[in-house]
Amino acid sequence: MKRENQRLQSDFYEGNADAIFRHFIARRVSGGVRADERISINDFYFQNDIRVIQDTRVSFMPKTFDVFVSRREESGPNEPITNRVREWLDSRNFGGGRTFWEAFPGLCLTQENCGTVFLKLFVKDGGVSVQKMYSDDVDVIVDEKNYLDVLKYVFSWGERIDLEGGGSRVVKMTEEINDKSFTITADGRLVKSEEHRFGFVPVVRILREEVEGSPYGRSGIEDLIEAQQNVNMALTKRAWATKYNSFRVWAPKEAGYIESGTTIRISPGALSPIPIEAVGGDVDLSAVERELDDALDHLYRLGSVSRRLKDDMLRASTSAKALNSMLEWLKRYTERKLVYMRRGLEEMILKYLKIAYNRDDFKVTISFPSLDREDPEHTLNRARFLAERGMEAEALKEIGFEKEIAEEGAVKK
Repeated sequence: MKRENQRLQSDFYEGNADAIFRHFIARRVSGGVRADERISINDFYFQNDIRVIQDTRVSFMPKTFDVFVSRREESGPNEPITNRVREWLDSRNFGGGRTFWEAFPGLCLTQENCGTVFLKLFVKDGGVSVQKMYSDDVDVIVDEKNYLDVLKYVFSWGERIDLEGGGSRVVKMTEEINDKSFTITADGRLVKSEEHRFGFVPVVRILREEVEGSPYGRSGIEDLIEAQQNVNMALTKRAWATKYNSFRVWAPKEAGYIESGTTIRISPGALSPIPIEAVGGDVDLSAVERELDDALDHLYRLGSVSRRLKDDMLRASTSAKALNSMLEWLKRYTERKLVYMRRGLEEMILKYLKIAYNRDDFKVTISFPSLDREDPEHTLNRARFLAERGMEAEALKEIGFEKEIAEEGAVKK
C-alpha cells in the first residue's frame, strides 16, 4: 500500500478529526458555495465507527490454533518436531519478550489496518526470535520478471535524537534485509551490518487480501472510508438542522471517482450523485434520523459487523442459532482472512524450522478452531445438568476448564 494511503487510513482508525474533516471537504462540499457558506471544522461531526468495526473484526479472530509438522516422507505428524514448534510458540521470543499468543492479536490488528504485516526472524541468545516490523514505510524489492520473488525488504522509520548543543532532529533510519544480511543505516550512514547464513530472506509477509500486481495487501479500512463519510455527512446535517433549522450544501462526487493520490474509490450505490440542496424552514428531523440510520446500517453491513453485536451477544436468551445467524457475515469475512493468515503463519514456522534444523523438507499444517459461537445459556445449563448428577469434572470442562484442572477441582469438591 502507498504510504500516503496508509497514513490516510490510519487517520480514520485513530479518529484524527482534522484529517477526516479535510477529506470530507475535498469530497463533499460543492465548489460553487461561497467561502463564508462553507462548513467549518467546528460544525463538522463524526463518530469513529471504523475503529469499532476494525476492533470487532480483530476480536473475532481465533485466539489460538493447532499446528502439526511432518517430514515430506512421513504420512503423519512428527511428534518431537511438532512439540518443539509448540514450545517455540509458547516461548518469549516474540515482540520483545512475549509469547506468540500474546503477540498474535497485535499481528491481526496490523494485518487488518495496514493490509500487510511483516515479521523478521533472527537468532538471539541461541533461539529464533520474531519481531513485527514497520508496515507504514517499507519497500518490497521484487524480481523484475516475477514480482512474487522477493529479493529484499527495506524498512524505514524516523528516530529523534538529541543534539549536543541542545535541541533535536529526526534521523531517517533504514533496515535492509536480504538473503545474506541485516543492514541498518542512519541518514545513509552505516550503523550496523550483520551477516546470516539462513539461505533465504528471513522476513514473512502476511497479507490481508491480495492486490493483483502488487506485493502489498489491501487494508480493511479502505472500503469503509466512503461509507464512514456518509455517516459523517448525516451527523453533520442533523447537527445543522437542529441548530440552524437548515442544511448546508454537499455535492458528493459520482460513483467511480478516485481521490487524487489515493486508491480510494467511490463505490456505486454508496452515494447519491445528486447534490443535496440547501433548504430552509421547518426540517423533518425524523427523515434526517432515518438517513443517519441507513448510513450506519450501510457502513456496518459493508464491514460485515452487526451494529448491535455486543448487546445481542451479552443476552443469555440469545439462542445459538440466532447468534450464529447474526454472526454469519463476520464468520464469512474472517474465514476469508484466515486463508491468508494460515498461509503466512505456516511460512513463519517453516522458516523457523529451516533455521533450527538447517533443512527444508518439512510440511506444516495449521488448524483453526470453528468460528461458530455456542449459546452461553445452553452451555451453562448443560454444565449445571452434569454437576447435579455428580459429574463435576465434566461440568467444569464444559465451561472451559482444562482437563487436569477440572479433574483436580472435582476431587477437591
